[in-house]
Amino acid sequence: MKRIHIYILTAMALLNSSCSADWLDLNTTSSVETGQAIVTLDDAQIALNGIYRLASGHSYYGDNYCYYGDCRPADVQARITKGDGKRVSPYYEYNVLASDNLNIVLPWNTVYKVIRQTNNLIQKIESGSIQSSDTKELNRIKSEALVMRGLSLFNLTRLFGMPYTNDKGASLGVPIETSPSDPTHKPSRSTVAQCYEQVVSDMSNALSGLRQETSNGYINYWAAQALLSRVYLNMGEYQKAYDAATDVIKNNGGRYQLYSYEEYPNVWGQDFQSESLFELYITLSEPSGGTGGEGAPMVYANEATVDWNNLILSEDFLNLLNEDPKDVRHCLTKESVIENNTGLPAAAMHEKVYLAKFPGKTGDDPKTNNICIIRLSEVYLNAAEAGLKKGTDLEEAQGYLNDIISRRTTDTSQQVSTETFTLDRILKERRKELVGEGEVFYDYLRNGLAIERKGSWHLETLKASNAQKIEATDLRIALPIPQSEIDANPNIQQNPR
Repeated sequence: MKRIHIYILTAMALLNSSCSADWLDLNTTSSVETGQAIVTLDDAQIALNGIYRLASGHSYYGDNYCYYGDCRPADVQARITKGDGKRVSPYYEYNVLASDNLNIVLPWNTVYKVIRQTNNLIQKIESGSIQSSDTKELNRIKSEALVMRGLSLFNLTRLFGMPYTNDKGASLGVPIETSPSDPTHKPSRSTVAQCYEQVVSDMSNALSGLRQETSNGYINYWAAQALLSRVYLNMGEYQKAYDAATDVIKNNGGRYQLYSYEEYPNVWGQDFQSESLFELYITLSEPSGGTGGEGAPMVYANEATVDWNNLILSEDFLNLLNEDPKDVRHCLTKESVIENNTGLPAAAMHEKVYLAKFPGKTGDDPKTNNICIIRLSEVYLNAAEAGLKKGTDLEEAQGYLNDIISRRTTDTSQQVSTETFTLDRILKERRKELVGEGEVFYDYLRNGLAIERKGSWHLETLKASNAQKIEATDLRIALPIPQSEIDANPNIQQNPR
């Protein structure tokens, strides 16, 4: 395929569940062309469900987008080198190729497919072609689609562009598409700043139309605000990040709550727990094999029968966690279930290097694990960082960090004071709390910090790829645009290396 996939109206399997139904009650419909089939309110809901389904599938959140933000910094690493075109190693070694189908072409095309589907749905609603008098529900569907479009553009920009905070977004991002386009359309790349502006516009404009009620598997008002806090933080817009985060914390009406120390060990793999603001439902019974199978749950898997389990925790991360023996997050580090596992680096063979955040719904099948896009704990940490950086509401911001710490350890000496409430302390807590969730990489980048791969079991391949220390300005941070796209569209400029 020589064009961006967003410009092709392909049939896709859509889910047939009502917006109020539990995601456990998933039924299916036949494949339809979303550009032509949306004529009723039910059609619009089915199309929206299809957007969520596509986002949860392979090459998006069901695969690459859940782990490339972890294996490129310092806490998670490849256990073995799997070579070009394989899942993990090219990210870890900073040598992903523009021709790499699994790691570049498909992640680009699939996310643009999501954008294409949202544009089709939004256009149908805005044109008045959907036969329904329920304007509130139509606006709710449109609003969820707007957030999904904004989130997709945000993810593409972070993957294929340089950090916003490097130069206020002056460098090249990705093409912005906000309406259905004909097959001859050949877009150019917008700047990172323009991409972020569109992301903020989509998410902000959606807020008034979103439900405030808990909406498992769907985006509601609180999920959108949480995502905005993430976006603003990565832009260096600290007051806006703080306002969005604290709105979620203070005003969600008890719908979402931090895990307690006691419940923390038992929430992983379970559907829609109290911290889950937005979570994509994974099923194996839905058409085309469902939406699970190759994402973070599998590459982190600690079992003998899975060949994809190529991510382990670094010695540097375990040393950080070991600074507090009472930290409950120790429960998520496990030794290999394979005795004397020769597939591990020698120094790691008998260490607790496997991350157990993705055990699956029944604890024995990781590929069934839902994918949580954002949790309440991240929102607290966003508020703490934004509050510190803007320099006001410091006591309140400090309290948000301590709220996390007090629920993760019984050692009260770990609590921060006015003197110890620092960026370094916040980032350490983010490392421990968000490991395996695809966000830690960006903590380094927006703060202009170098990534240093420390510890005795990082692979020797880091030396050959010059990836032991990565500066926040390293051009390899922006992954290459697919070569097939460059070949097909003369208006697309490749990232320099």
